[in-house]
Amino acid sequence: MAEDSQDVGSRQPSAPLPPSEANGYPFFAWAGLRVVHAGGGQSRVELDVAHHHRGGGGTEAINGGIVAYMFDATQGVAVRSVWDDEVVGQVTVSLNIQYRRMLTVDKRVVAKARVTSMGRTTVFTAGEVYDEAGQVAASCTGIFRLFRNAALKRE
Repeated sequence: MAEDSQDVGSRQPSAPLPPSEANGYPFFAWAGLRVVHAGGGQSRVELDVAHHHRGGGGTEAINGGIVAYMFDATQGVAVRSVWDDEVVGQVTVSLNIQYRRMLTVDKRVVAKARVTSMGRTTVFTAGEVYDEAGQVAASCTGIFRLFRNAALKRE
């Protein structure tokens, strides 16, 4: 079934997701992720690195699983920020991650994401994870599915 997609810039969200709302969610707290921006189809998430985030390939690099976790969270928050009043939930359909280089940092990892296009139930995203020097260590595209309240009718 084909959807009519639209550029996210032409869509007005009902209300941006306050970072404080996302930061209270256990999915973020468990890993130590902190949402610093979420609105208008864009997000920024930071991770203060701890010992348990390390161990990529037997090195002190950030583990690729942590990078994937950050992409799911960051892109998910960007999607959440464009919900309209009919949306009641979302799930990740796919993440396509390209690990460009080993992610070695002393203290903090930053992830940024944006909604690139969306239809009524499908949202496409893109994002990057940066090291402390501001260089891209990994990039990702994602697809998310929105669930709408069937009781609400479109006007």
